[in-house]
Amino acid sequence: MATSSFPLIFLQAGISAVLACAVAWSLLRLARRAFPGLDARRTPWLLAKLAGAAVLVLVMLPGSARWSLFASAPEALVAGFAAPLAAGSLGGALPYGAAEPAAGDALAALAWLWLAIYVAGAGAHVLRWARMRRALRALLLAAEPLDGPALRAHPALGARRRGLPPVLEIDAPVSPMLAGLFQPVLLLPTHMRALPPAQQRLIVAHELMHLRRRDHLWQHAGALLQALLWFVPFAHGFQQRLQWAMELGCDRAVLAGRPDSERRDYAAALLAQLAVLAKGLATAHTARSALPFGVGGAQDVAARIRLIREARPAPRFSAASLLSLLLLPGLCGASVLLQPQFAWRESGDEAPVAGDAPAGWQAPLAQLRVTGEYGEINRPGGRPHRGMDFGAARGTAVLTPAAGRVSISTDRYEGGARYGKVVVIEHAEGTRTLYAHLDQRLVRAGDSVRAGQPIALSGATGKVTGPHLHFEVSRKGAPIDPQLVLGGALAQRR
Repeated sequence: MATSSFPLIFLQAGISAVLACAVAWSLLRLARRAFPGLDARRTPWLLAKLAGAAVLVLVMLPGSARWSLFASAPEALVAGFAAPLAAGSLGGALPYGAAEPAAGDALAALAWLWLAIYVAGAGAHVLRWARMRRALRALLLAAEPLDGPALRAHPALGARRRGLPPVLEIDAPVSPMLAGLFQPVLLLPTHMRALPPAQQRLIVAHELMHLRRRDHLWQHAGALLQALLWFVPFAHGFQQRLQWAMELGCDRAVLAGRPDSERRDYAAALLAQLAVLAKGLATAHTARSALPFGVGGAQDVAARIRLIREARPAPRFSAASLLSLLLLPGLCGASVLLQPQFAWRESGDEAPVAGDAPAGWQAPLAQLRVTGEYGEINRPGGRPHRGMDFGAARGTAVLTPAAGRVSISTDRYEGGARYGKVVVIEHAEGTRTLYAHLDQRLVRAGDSVRAGQPIALSGATGKVTGPHLHFEVSRKGAPIDPQLVLGGALAQRR
């Protein structure tokens, strides 16, 4: 992948990721109607984010254009992002870049701008995450560890020992939380002691359920994917649903089989915690890097309390519904296959197979030295090379590969003088060849030519760095790789 092409490819990758997440969001919205219990499932929401991130990466991999089920979009369509074009591609007798310098440069500038915006946005996201981690670390450093007698004396812990992580206590208006990735700790605020012991024990049970369910790993995975997909609106929705699923799943797991009295205590603990959080902002700065109890807006807490009071059992998924969730990454990944391959990508869908090449074609030079391949992206602006370049000294005879009729022979080709002297020949089956940067033209428009006939002398006219022959081929108006029509002649002359 050439450096100059990366911004354009990254722009396409970003668009593909947005589309993939949009498809996933639509599918999950439909699934929520059929399976209300989806709200308490973490897997589909994290898989949706993972699918979007996978699309972002896969589209940028070398050769991903071959996966597309679509042919390359016309170059005029791509250039239309920046400016309208008066002509099409080679079918309008335009060589590589002839009608698109301004439009292609504008599109390249747009791609570079998007790359800069993405880097800035990702950097801001990482910095925000780092600030939250620092705020959380400051809380942990200010907290006092509880062990031995202090643990036994705490009304929320009592005789509980099994499965208990390190416990810290802090005098601050924060929510009880499970913090940390590799070595999670349980952080308890001193104000929690003012609650009835039954409520305290339920709060601790909630945080320990996060630990049992490995929610801290899910949370950090979601945060990492969020940093990659910060520009995708649907990804923010996935993260919110993931957080909601973790809290709701813990609520249901803790309250499973408990009497109504304990459910009321649990709801009261949520309300009490919401009142505490209204007095301080410490938890607001750490909520995304830890798993606090009762964090969320008043509407979220009210929704959780309503679900707690309803005491509905967690719905079980049928095999068919679970299978549909497993198919979600595949459905999102299909966006890679369905992505349009724009002009900066080389797509083989428009090119005929080698078996369709005209028979008996010859090489355009007696001795071939390839200096530029078809489809290479190594130029300013990131546009692909629409032909092949052959190194040739000034004055080398240029030969027509097959019989045909000269349609254009000019010193100033359409699109500007950058292509120098040009000859275009129409062949059978809608095939057209173009020869650029010539030193002399030996034929005129309307002349009939035979295979192997000299039609020009190679040179360095136009915008070039040295003498060579620029050779293009099109079939029914679409540019194709010259190697497909030259076939064995190209291999023999190299």
